[in-house]
Amino acid sequence: MPVTNHVVQQLADWSATLHFDSIPQRVREECKVQFLNIIAAVHAGHFSESGRLASKIVREWGTGKEATLIPSGEKTSAYNAIFGNTCLSMALDYDDYLFAGHTGHSAVLCTLALAEKYSLGGKEFLTAQVAANEIEGRIGAALVLGPFNGQLMSFLHGVGSAVIAARAKGLDAQQTASAIGLALAQPAYCLMPGFFGSDGKVLLAAQTSCAGVMAAELAAGGLKGPTDIIEHERGFLATFGDHPLHGAFTGLGKTWLCDTLSYKPYPGCAYLDAIIDCVLQLARDHDIDPAAVRSIDIATSSLALAMEALAAPYVQPEPASLVSLNFSVGYNVAVALADKELTPRQFLREKAREPALWELARKVRLTLDDAIDARMRACFPVRLVSTAEGERYELDLESANLSLFRMSLGARVRIEMEDGRAFEAEQEVPRGAAGRPFEERRQTVEEKFRRETRYTLRKEKMERAIDLIDHLEEASSSQIREIVRVCCSERV
Repeated sequence: MPVTNHVVQQLADWSATLHFDSIPQRVREECKVQFLNIIAAVHAGHFSESGRLASKIVREWGTGKEATLIPSGEKTSAYNAIFGNTCLSMALDYDDYLFAGHTGHSAVLCTLALAEKYSLGGKEFLTAQVAANEIEGRIGAALVLGPFNGQLMSFLHGVGSAVIAARAKGLDAQQTASAIGLALAQPAYCLMPGFFGSDGKVLLAAQTSCAGVMAAELAAGGLKGPTDIIEHERGFLATFGDHPLHGAFTGLGKTWLCDTLSYKPYPGCAYLDAIIDCVLQLARDHDIDPAAVRSIDIATSSLALAMEALAAPYVQPEPASLVSLNFSVGYNVAVALADKELTPRQFLREKAREPALWELARKVRLTLDDAIDARMRACFPVRLVSTAEGERYELDLESANLSLFRMSLGARVRIEMEDGRAFEAEQEVPRGAAGRPFEERRQTVEEKFRRETRYTLRKEKMERAIDLIDHLEEASSSQIREIVRVCCSERV
């Protein structure tokens, strides 16, 4: 194997030689939960306004027999399946996330389409999925102190899909390096108006994932990609990072970003999850009449305040796109308190037009809590260190122990009533997030899968899908295809 210091080659060397047996059992289990979670998000997205519009167009692009559109079950090309399925998984922001990226759209759905096309078995599936998660997460971590965050880093899916396709096609380390380099040669990212103010958000993983697969196919045909694209003085990190963290690329095969995988129990931004946990707890524990609420005070982290500020210009009772509502603290708190749930049904246009919800949303006040923010920062693996040259930020994944990672995105909610009563709840780690017990998180995702597929799958198919995914490492290529079949509906 050639020796090089280029980051792309290091990533490629690791990915091309990664073996299933070298992946810790806990990491495999996390990825199976991620698989189930993303399929649930696809089913939920199928009933969203933007998801249905995108799916209709994808079905008109032509037929094929390589892969399957979920949940309709229509056969199509691998490209169309990746595009259509990731549009649905992205539609409601109902996905997973790790430190630092939303990787599941590509890590799961690109792998699934290529597993159908290339007849991959369960061990091959999980190995490709893990490789994509780890490499996408490291690229996201290297840029975490910069202008891009979360779903805006859509270029992650191009890299992850290039890695997946390289493994599916059996590319060697040099070809894999070219695939990654080609995927990063023209990195895509989303502009704010496209993200918050339009239906364009559904395209984030769709377009870039397909481009990543193309990069691998071109590399397989001999096209060479730039292996110095990440660290070059005019390369990826210099262009996209305010404080690039080169230590993000250490610890491959030793430190597993999959240990930080977290799953959303509600549609919308992860920064909302602890807030909604508190609101629903109060709604369950007390007889709260939304019409009798005087005020709702929410103390939370700087990240949640930043998200609210970015989304606020696009949030209104008659939004051009319902996408913006997934990021509005006021709307989500109001509708969760009024309906005592937060599901895809709360993001239908007729629901968003209810005047009482907006009247309640105007009673929500958001403030920064220094203690909550400090706990979040303490869990953040990036450190500010002093050197002879001055202070700088560092991230060292070589020595990090992410199996103890806590996704601290806390909040405290206080609801005051017109009659003087007040109710309060606080939570640091959201339900479904890293830092909570694994069995609890798996149960949360299984409940989510059953809830979001009950309109499209018969109960026996639903339970068969859960069982097959839970035993994914034992699956043959024909059983992978069975997973796809049981995740599709006869009624759509």
